[in-house]
Amino acid sequence: MNNQDAIRLRRTRSARVVEHRQGVTAYPEPYRTPVLPDSWGPLDAADEVSVLLACDELPDDCRLRLRSLWDPECEFRVYCLKSDAWRGICAATMFTRDGALRNTRLLAVALTPDAAARVALDFLNWDLEADGSPWRLDLLTEAGATDR
Repeated sequence: MNNQDAIRLRRTRSARVVEHRQGVTAYPEPYRTPVLPDSWGPLDAADEVSVLLACDELPDDCRLRLRSLWDPECEFRVYCLKSDAWRGICAATMFTRDGALRNTRLLAVALTPDAAARVALDFLNWDLEADGSPWRLDLLTEAGATDR
């Protein structure tokens, strides 16, 4: 391997593992993260950290908070970053309340609040599925039809 070679790591999805009388069930995450708009290339680690820090620094830009059923110290959040530097980009994050209050994982970067909220809802629904709940949350558009 020389200096011109690059190593690209393929991200894997984690899973919630639930043990019950019939055995063990694994519930994989709904996405490899971060989910990005179709035309975007992958983000490097510094870009992901920059988005997370912007979310931490702009708490008033948080538009949606969903408490995790799996981990009560965790929330799935949606931010619409209004500052000039971010130009209204939206982000879905995992926010943790254990120790320092901060965004610890970037789930998605999106061009619209609806797209970011869809990813956050899918992660909450992943919690609901692993918890054994028969119901799921969905996102409705202003016209009242589902976003899917």
